[in-house]
Amino acid sequence: MNNSNKKAEVIILGAGISGLTLSYYLHKQKKNFLVFDSNKTIGGNIISKIKDGYVCENGPNTVLLNNSFMDNLISDLDLKKEIIYPNNNNNNRYLVKKGKLFKIPLSIMEFFTSNLLSLNSKIRIVFEIFIKKHDKNTSVYHFIKKRFGKEFHDIIIEPFLTGVYAGNTRNMSAKHVLNKIWKIEQSFGSVILGLIRGKSEKKSMKSFNFKKGLSELTNSIYEKIEDNVKLNHKVTSIVKVDNIYEITINNQIKYSCNKLISTIPAFALSNISYDTSLNNILSSVYYCPIHVIHLSLEKDKINENINGFGVLTKPSDKTSFLGILFNSRIFPHVAPKGKDLITVMVGGSRQENLVQMDKDLVLSDILNDIKKLISYKGKVLLINDYKWEKGIPQYSLKHEELVKGIKEFQNKNKNFYIIGNYINGISVSDCVKNAYLLSKKL
Repeated sequence: MNNSNKKAEVIILGAGISGLTLSYYLHKQKKNFLVFDSNKTIGGNIISKIKDGYVCENGPNTVLLNNSFMDNLISDLDLKKEIIYPNNNNNNRYLVKKGKLFKIPLSIMEFFTSNLLSLNSKIRIVFEIFIKKHDKNTSVYHFIKKRFGKEFHDIIIEPFLTGVYAGNTRNMSAKHVLNKIWKIEQSFGSVILGLIRGKSEKKSMKSFNFKKGLSELTNSIYEKIEDNVKLNHKVTSIVKVDNIYEITINNQIKYSCNKLISTIPAFALSNISYDTSLNNILSSVYYCPIHVIHLSLEKDKINENINGFGVLTKPSDKTSFLGILFNSRIFPHVAPKGKDLITVMVGGSRQENLVQMDKDLVLSDILNDIKKLISYKGKVLLINDYKWEKGIPQYSLKHEELVKGIKEFQNKNKNFYIIGNYINGISVSDCVKNAYLLSKKL
């Protein structure tokens, strides 16, 4: 190995939320580390943009405060005072039914008295307690269809998971996408019985944002570790020499380290890793494309009640979008007075072609659909849009192989760790948790 290589004890690939969180805790431990990112800015998928008084999120719009790791990080960074919680209407979510908004029932009584599902489907749900538990993993589609019926899947589950993963439930792993539900079924033999018995243990989960968007979180971490972060530094190869890892930056500069952590997307790591078996597994991870479109509406020209989180769609709706978030109804501060900010999501596995289409053509269809859906008569202003060619990683039926393959690689390559939102949890809070736990191991 070239003795002129620059050295560090720990090198982290990627300055997204996983890499930044890990870096923050290594900084607190006074470790010698460097972070490399090919982008000009930090944050990864978290990109907040403030324009003309609107706060737009190109990535995740909210974060769940559902574990102590996220809570501790925010407290540590003194960001509690910057947190904005949703208003009281944020639990309302809408489906599209016969071209109109239909509020999803929030209680058991509302659910069984609504006409969202047929009587047969409601009866079918009750009989879930008699369905045998799965003896092996299956798709989300088949899991829900077996336990609750096809109509429940098509009308309730598929729209919800479209809002999270933008993928196809027939390809999603029930064990990993419905992780908590899967564990309940395996433990109690019935999801309904498990939920009833575990009701006393149920914890409330708050979603939140910050006054200036979620980038406040990543920017606050960056301020602490800025001297350790190298932006515009694209890793072009990784080589292992004995127990030392040598990485090449921009095909020119070489660094070596004792411990290497990848937090970059699966497809990015597969292009630079020295291990063929690992690369084959990583390259099989599918990322759904997403086109995020932020629109400004005149609040008093909206004739439908849109006090809630947003609209979820299903394939049979044949809409020009996957879903809509009513941003300023959730967080009023993200839009100027008298205006509404909405985010339209286009793409996913069922609309891949729309992400590739000309923006103006897509926007024309979207505006027609939205105006009908919410009876809107005012002006529409495009505030911001952002395309993710490879947006949301999918937890497919091969996910078990992915996790196993990564574990086998790490066992063979001591001190080379791989984390990220495509492995053990897709949410921001999952990434924070996994990064913190790895910092303790290091």
